[in-house]
Amino acid sequence: MYLSEYGKFFGMLERKLFVLTHIQGVSSSQLKKNFSKQNGLTARQFNSIRIQLDGKVSSILEKRKQEIQELETKTEYLQKIIRKKTTQKEQLHQKLLRIPQASTIFLQKIKTYQNLKFYLHQKNRKLRNLQQKLEKLKSDEVIKKIRLCFGSKKLFHKQFHLEENKYTDHRQWKEDWIAARSSRFLVIGSKDETFGNQTATYDLHNTLRLRVADQFISEFGKYISFPEVEFPYGQEMIDQAKVSYMGVTRTGKPQKYYTAITFRFLKQKKGWYVNATVERDIPKIGTSNLNGLIGVDLNAGFLSICEIDRFGNPIKSWRINVPMYNRRTEQVKASLSDAIKQIIGYAVLVQKDVVIEKLDFSKKKTKLRELGPKYARMLSGFTYSSFNQLIEAKGKKEGVRIRKVNPAYTSQIGQMKFMARYGLSSHSSAACMIARRGYYFKTEKPKYDTVLSFPKKFDKKKSNFSNWRTITRHLTKQYTFKDKIELLKADI
Repeated sequence: MYLSEYGKFFGMLERKLFVLTHIQGVSSSQLKKNFSKQNGLTARQFNSIRIQLDGKVSSILEKRKQEIQELETKTEYLQKIIRKKTTQKEQLHQKLLRIPQASTIFLQKIKTYQNLKFYLHQKNRKLRNLQQKLEKLKSDEVIKKIRLCFGSKKLFHKQFHLEENKYTDHRQWKEDWIAARSSRFLVIGSKDETFGNQTATYDLHNTLRLRVADQFISEFGKYISFPEVEFPYGQEMIDQAKVSYMGVTRTGKPQKYYTAITFRFLKQKKGWYVNATVERDIPKIGTSNLNGLIGVDLNAGFLSICEIDRFGNPIKSWRINVPMYNRRTEQVKASLSDAIKQIIGYAVLVQKDVVIEKLDFSKKKTKLRELGPKYARMLSGFTYSSFNQLIEAKGKKEGVRIRKVNPAYTSQIGQMKFMARYGLSSHSSAACMIARRGYYFKTEKPKYDTVLSFPKKFDKKKSNFSNWRTITRHLTKQYTFKDKIELLKADI
């Protein structure tokens, strides 16, 4: 009962604080004293509200930057497509003027011309919508406007389509709306407070004692205790945080300290849940590049791994499947996490750094709808941001250094230089190249005595990197991926 009441109270104060700080422009430090006094809050309770609100606002600002970048890339790419298709339409129109209207070729060409017109119409509509969104986001950025919907925009719009969202009336929707705006609150901790948090004290007997807000004391008492609270994950870290240690204040006086523990209370379908956050010690890096490296290549549905020695020669290669299609985001992340755990565990065993590509895949994802359904399905299943976050987090946790390298032409160089020579697969050869990039070797010289055709205008005097760019563009136009790999397998 108290958690529900305080959730409503906390949500109301959070929205009130948002209006004062981000709409009226009052700094939180100026209003902290009066705001706390008017609403019966301790300084720590006020900080909890402020920190949760700041987290939401910073998330919106970061997301807005990404959206602006993605929209700029989308509009630029769409404009390029529109220019190309417009030129094709004009050329086709000139051809139609020279073809007799009674011929069958004219009927075929006119149909193609109509399809092009329709295609351009749809792309221009899409471009106009994207430009309007981009203009709106840039305007918000200039005037520093924050658009935040407490309770979620998705749920807010459900009130306009009650039957479709299985609501009998508006009152039923409003109950869900109020519940969503009152479903969470934060209790911030500090190292100079008993057991790391004065508002929610988690003692050595695993009893969580929550201090009641002043206006609810008459109804619920000063404290509410939850006995025998145990966390299914990380309990040992929280137990360590509850043990005090002696430190020194700024003035040099000895003082007892704890590790700060922050609690977040969440209301879901089955009831209230509590999450605890505590800082943990990061182990020192225990891996190096002295005896080799491990390269990891992320693909649609699997990871390719290749281990090399200190001279850049492949020692071992293998593959870990990561199912991505027709699965929920949580399922993909769980599979990806398990795969990364295996790689990090092996890196600890052989004491080698892990090398991955430094990819900005957001630009490619913005072009999904223009590259056809097959390629779009492949790219949409990729989770590069999740992969980077997971491997960096697990690497820090286990003391494994994660190196990021330039991904340019790693696949092409690996396939042409190392695949047939070492009997690697196309993806394992790419992983081998990624690992070699970790040593910053000089860019490999292209293999000129190959069965594959070379560009007619090819200058061997240019840099190796420039030549690989020319070769890659040429081979992409001349061969399918499958044909190129089959030829390279025999190219020893």
